[in-house]
Order: sequence, then structure tokens, then C-alpha cells
Amino acid sequence: MDYSFFINKTSSILLDNGFYEGPAHNNVFWYIKIMPPVLYAVNITDSKNHLEKNTYISYLNELYKNLKNCRCSNLVCINVLFSNKFTAENENKYFSNYFSNYISNGFSENFKSSDSYGYSEEFSKLDINNNIHNVFWVFNANEERLLFPKGQPTKLNGIELYFNWKKYEKSGTNSIKIYNNKPYITYAIIVINVLVWAYINLKGGDSTVYNFGTSRKGLLSGQFYRLITAVFMHQEISHLFFNCFSLYIFGRETERILSRVNFIVIYLLTGFLASLFSALIGGELSIGASGAIFGVIGALAAVSRMKAYKAQLMDYFTLVLYIAVSILTGFSNQQIDNTAHIAGALSGFIIQYFYFKFKYADGNKVQK
Repeated sequence: MDYSFFINKTSSILLDNGFYEGPAHNNVFWYIKIMPPVLYAVNITDSKNHLEKNTYISYLNELYKNLKNCRCSNLVCINVLFSNKFTAENENKYFSNYFSNYISNGFSENFKSSDSYGYSEEFSKLDINNNIHNVFWVFNANEERLLFPKGQPTKLNGIELYFNWKKYEKSGTNSIKIYNNKPYITYAIIVINVLVWAYINLKGGDSTVYNFGTSRKGLLSGQFYRLITAVFMHQEISHLFFNCFSLYIFGRETERILSRVNFIVIYLLTGFLASLFSALIGGELSIGASGAIFGVIGALAAVSRMKAYKAQLMDYFTLVLYIAVSILTGFSNQQIDNTAHIAGALSGFIIQYFYFKFKYADGNKVQK
């Protein structure tokens, strides 16, 4: 049986969900995803091919050496065999030989029946230390579903869903693509914020804040540029630090999963709207990137809500809780522009949510 269709479809799903393409060897494919503190490595192959034990362990060692660079402490290797020989009725019957054959000869359909359900001694050697964990699943090509040999986890941070095509397509999120961008825009915005802060404190002074900060009086005078310029302005070093630190945490993750154009539009548009509502409701002079940053967090929450995506281990509930706690804390400090925070978070969530709803609606799916 030719399994290329099944492997290609699964590969496409993995890539669209934030996995990087790793090395390929004899129709054995690796896909990598960094989700601190765990680095996930998915190894997929069919029963006509195999990966040599030494090659397998060598690549695991290579990944393990890079854990610190990936800000991870654990490596989880998910090995998936595409086969039509395993069924729900016989998967445990061949459990022991299944592992033994993979380790010594690679995956093979020439299994011998066994009543032993234990791990083989050689299999245990693959767990090089307590930081590396191996998982073995089987994809039944006839039934188009995953089978889980005895002792193997049936759920693993949602990765199992990518092999359950019916559930994945039914979820309505199968077209939402994760871009895996390098966060260059985020870093550029941080640099701009620092440079503007330096200019204000070294040369421009209060006059720059008065001339370019957001205020109701300025808008009534037709100075609408203030709605954008204020987003890049900070005067106090503590204000600059906390905003840049928040942007570093949330901006990098949001830029990584969205297209760069999407990220820039969200940042500028939510910053614009946050400044607008701040001027209309608060009226006082206001500067700072926090409205746009809350917009970014709101957009990230929308992605987490629609795609069940965990951003740096922060799911939808955690992101919403962070926004709520930050806003409630803001009411205790009169110097915090809570109007901008609320407007930014709400606009970021709403804009991103409905943008995805339109972009990935039936009949409007992006062609990959």
C-alpha cells in the first residue's frame, strides 16, 4: 500500500500548526515544534521504510543538545507508524514486538505475535535520560485514525488531533495557519520605543510629549496623527521597561503565529483605537504602547480561542485572566490609562476573531 497520500496530508497539517520541517531519511520525516518547556519532535514513517537505530538516537541527541537554545528542558519524541496491518483488535497483541522491531530494524510489518506487553530492554535505552521521552502511535491507513498501543498516551497537547482528520476538519480550525515567523517586527518596535524615549529625555523634553501625545484637545484641533505617534512614546523609564517587556513576551509569540502584515495591522490599529477611546473618554494627555500591547494580547487570545492554541503554555483562559487582572489592577492607579487597555484588548480580540472568521470561512479558505 502506498502511504504517501496519508503522510503528505499529515505533514501539511503539522506545518500549518507551527511545526518546523526537520530532516528526512528514507521516507522517514521529522517535524519539530518548540513549546517551552517542551520540545516536540514528531517522527512519521510508513511500514515499508525504517529509520536505523543509530540515526534515530543520533538525531535525538542532537535535539537534546539544543534544548537550552530552545528554552526547553524536556524532549518528547512522538513516533508515528503509518500502516494498515494494525487494528484496534490486534494493536496490543503485537505491542512488545512492535517496539523491538522498530529499535533494531525500524518499523516493519513482519511482526510476530506475542502475549508480552512489556517494554523491551533495548527500547528502554532510547530514553537517554529523564529529559527525553518517547511515544509510539500507529496510524491505521484503512480506518484513517490513530491507534494507541498499550501504555502509550492517547492525548499529547492536542497533537493527536492532527492525525484524527475527521475531528480536525470538524473543529473548523483546520485552515488557520501558523507562520513560524522570526519576531523581527517586535524587536523593531522595541528599538523604536527606546529611541523615542531617549530623544524625549535627552532633547525633546515635555514639549515633544505635549505636541505628539494623545489628547481630546489635540483631536478637536484636527491633529489625528497623535493617535499613532502617542503609541511609540514613553517618558518614564519604568513605563518604557514594563511596556517593552510585555511586548517582548506577547509580541514575539503573536508575530510568530500570525503573518507579519496581520501583526503590524493589529498593533497599529488597536493602538490607534486605544488612543482614540482614551482621548474621547479620558480626555487627558496620554502616551504609551500599552493599548497596542493589550491589542496584541487580545489577538493572541482570539487565536487561542479559535484554534485551541497554547501560547508559551498560556491557553485562552490564562490570557483572558491576565487581561482581566491587569485591567482590575489598573483601576487602583490613576496614572494608568485603563480606557486604552480595555479598548486595546477588546479591539484586538474582536478584529482578529472576525478576521479569521472571514478569512477561513467555508468558501474563503486560503489555498496552501
